[in-house]
Amino acid sequence: MKYYIGFDIGGTDIKFGLVDETGNVIAKDRTQTPLSDIEIYDVMNRVIRDYEKDYRVEAVGVSVPGIVADDGFMITAGAIGDFYGINLKDTLEDITGKSVFIENDANSAALAEKWNGNAKDYKNSLTVVVGTGIGGGIIVNDELYRGGNFSAGEFGFMIVKPIEAHDTREATYSMVSSVQFGLIESYNDAEAMESYNGKEIYELAQRGDQKAQDVIASFYDKLAIGIFNISVTLDPEIILIGGAISTNDAFMDGLRQSVNALKDNHVNMGLVKFPEIKKCRFLNDAGIIGAAYKAKGGMHNV
Repeated sequence: MKYYIGFDIGGTDIKFGLVDETGNVIAKDRTQTPLSDIEIYDVMNRVIRDYEKDYRVEAVGVSVPGIVADDGFMITAGAIGDFYGINLKDTLEDITGKSVFIENDANSAALAEKWNGNAKDYKNSLTVVVGTGIGGGIIVNDELYRGGNFSAGEFGFMIVKPIEAHDTREATYSMVSSVQFGLIESYNDAEAMESYNGKEIYELAQRGDQKAQDVIASFYDKLAIGIFNISVTLDPEIILIGGAISTNDAFMDGLRQSVNALKDNHVNMGLVKFPEIKKCRFLNDAGIIGAAYKAKGGMHNV
């Protein structure tokens, strides 16, 4: 049996795990993300050495925020400031002595679903991760589509409403339709004296809070616009929704209803088959599994 290490580096935590060649997570853990790149490298090196005490590690995969070139160069890096403008693959290979493969976090989620998740049986799939922002991964003909400049799947940058005051960012999908902005801040702005999280807003709606119900309905509608646009552009067989909110059945049902309403209200879409919308199989482990798949050589290291 061959083994691979997957790292999922986020702004808050580094999640990591040992994954076998069939996609089973043998061991996993997490630690707080250090402030500097040197400290991050130290954490990763220690993890690799610890796993190597008991397993032969073939290669290492790393899931990171931002736009990643196919040679491991970090064009952007989200909240990991020290990663901007470096070749992370080369850096980590020099430090660890292992073969290292780098992938964008949403692409890693898409790879995890393609390997052993809910996209396994489909040649063409989309994974849309909904959280603080919105990102995604695109699988076309069983291959990850990265785009000409490695930014395919950055759905959060789509403009989904008229631009006001020359502020393009405020009109983007992430700023309009993410959990943070489309749900939480939309409700809390209306309730200036309180601050609720997403789970609490859903609980308020279930108890009959009209404002919460209205904000949630608007959240579904705004999110559905992007899903609809992506669907008619790429025509996938299935769309998988990731992020913690996808575990909420009410959310998934509401999103499907809003997407279907857009389709049903379009006079020319009646005969068009629309993709199934399901939640991702993997949530917290998606980055670990997808990174390990990349290290394994999934899709020839895409």
